[in-house]
Amino acid sequence: MGLFDFFKKKKNQDQVDLIGHSLDGLKKGGIVELDGESWEVVDIGYYDYGDEKEWDWKLVSPTREGFLNKDEDGIYFFKREDLKKLSIDPIEYLKTHEDLPSEIKFDNKLYDLEYSGAAYYVKDGNRSPVVIWDFEDDNGNILEILQWADEDFELFLGRRLQEWEIEDVLS
Repeated sequence: MGLFDFFKKKKNQDQVDLIGHSLDGLKKGGIVELDGESWEVVDIGYYDYGDEKEWDWKLVSPTREGFLNKDEDGIYFFKREDLKKLSIDPIEYLKTHEDLPSEIKFDNKLYDLEYSGAAYYVKDGNRSPVVIWDFEDDNGNILEILQWADEDFELFLGRRLQEWEIEDVLS
């Protein structure tokens, strides 16, 4: 770990702690105030990377569905997107290539690969293997592709939340 990595990690940890609302105790039925909307927690799970965990809360508002994620680096908000909006079909692409490309377009915006790896998604005591690709654009928007089986993919668009964006957490 370099000198700048220490400060980066410290800053990210401060961001998670400064929110003033603990997400750790958030349970099904809990309410999160985010983006001026009330979101109810309808499901909880986590991605198990072995030495790290990323918590995942499925949220619904009266008009939308989203996912709140928390790992050691921060808190993120994602919404499901249509795979057809990608510049490639990941199912077809992986039939002829070993991995997804290092750049991908979504809605005519270019995203660069930041992470790819495998994890287990754990929910209600069940563990499901998943392959994850995280892409990021120049504005910090995150495009996440999840592969659950050979032809079972999901696409999410998200962003890192700033501490002031979570207005309240009611467990």
